[in-house]
Amino acid sequence: MNNTTLFDAAYANRKRPLLEKVVDQIRPIYTEEELTALRIDPINRAILSQRSGRGFVNRDLLETVLGNLLECVAPGSHNASEAAQATLTENIEEIADQLYAMIYQSLQAAQGENGPIEDVALQSAFALISRLPQLKTRALWNRFASLKDPAVWDAYLRKVHNLDNSDLAALAFAPVIDKAIEARTFDLYEAFLAEKGVQSAFAYQMQLVASAYPGWRVLFYHDIANALTQSGEVENFDCTPIPLLPRAISELGGRYYQADIHPETTIADANFLEHPHRGLTTGQTGIIGYGCIIYPCTLGGLTERARQRHPTIGNFVKIGTDATLLGPVVIGNRSTIGSGTDIYGYVETGTGCQIASSVVLGTVRSGSRNPGKIILGDHVRVGDGTIVENSTELDLIIPDKSEIPARSHIVNDGFGNPKYDRE
Repeated sequence: MNNTTLFDAAYANRKRPLLEKVVDQIRPIYTEEELTALRIDPINRAILSQRSGRGFVNRDLLETVLGNLLECVAPGSHNASEAAQATLTENIEEIADQLYAMIYQSLQAAQGENGPIEDVALQSAFALISRLPQLKTRALWNRFASLKDPAVWDAYLRKVHNLDNSDLAALAFAPVIDKAIEARTFDLYEAFLAEKGVQSAFAYQMQLVASAYPGWRVLFYHDIANALTQSGEVENFDCTPIPLLPRAISELGGRYYQADIHPETTIADANFLEHPHRGLTTGQTGIIGYGCIIYPCTLGGLTERARQRHPTIGNFVKIGTDATLLGPVVIGNRSTIGSGTDIYGYVETGTGCQIASSVVLGTVRSGSRNPGKIILGDHVRVGDGTIVENSTELDLIIPDKSEIPARSHIVNDGFGNPKYDRE
């Protein structure tokens, strides 16, 4: 590759029909207002064609491209005010060229000139663009999920609606937001606000989140990185896992937001990452459901073996600050993990479990034997400072609706039942 061939006439001819097809696919997702607001920062083609290191696009360019993609899912949010207004086709063509250059150079850095790099890069670039409807919807629901934060009722909004602290305390909005997420309609929340006489709050809250909350942007970075790890056909475009680039995107997320999310982590939408800049880590085989509230925490692994080695988090789970979940831990839907809690090894919780702060739940290897699991039934409550450990080969089963007092110490009695060593 050199500067004269990356965007040559052959590329332009191959690109044109793909561009027309993808623009027709994505045009319906934009309102006229969004199209007017859409601004894409251009990058000089000569700069895009320059090699960086071993042929990999530099991080400054990557940041610009990610900002442009963010603009595509939330027009007006990137504040690219110096860019002239352009047609949707012109904007998408600009992004297609930028993605093509990054993907091409990533492929070239990993495999040299072996194989049909041009076709793979072109198909992969347009496969990503064809995901914009899905990406736009996911970004919208991630912004909506952030409305669970009481801070979206800021001083301005309280003044406008003449709300005091007692008014806000009586406004049980979080459960309504969860119902709206489950039903996949904002109507439930808007109707709730209208009933309370504060219906105009919704538009302001969404604007506040889009402008000032980092969590949905972190998740958008991850969505782009994750899309570049996928294989198969997307809207009649062929995509293949791209080397280097997904990890570079996740590294940028870590640099700007201190959220180290592996690009292959599976994450559903409608999640609220609270204060991710304090540190959030996920691993390659991790799975996170929808509707979760996740504070700065570690969702890591315990083994170097290539298997399911990171936690699986259900839907509507809340994980508190400085919680550490390591290994193939499974957290059931609508469970809560308190701050400073450690859960590691073969631990599974049922639905609706409430695990308080500074709790330790873990399986302990004894010699060469693999320990059995710790299995919490549905709606188990574990008090602060409790330790639950299993070093036997039998599973330790905590029955449904058990209530474990604070500062208890529970082990396996040798028959799979909980034994209180001390309280």
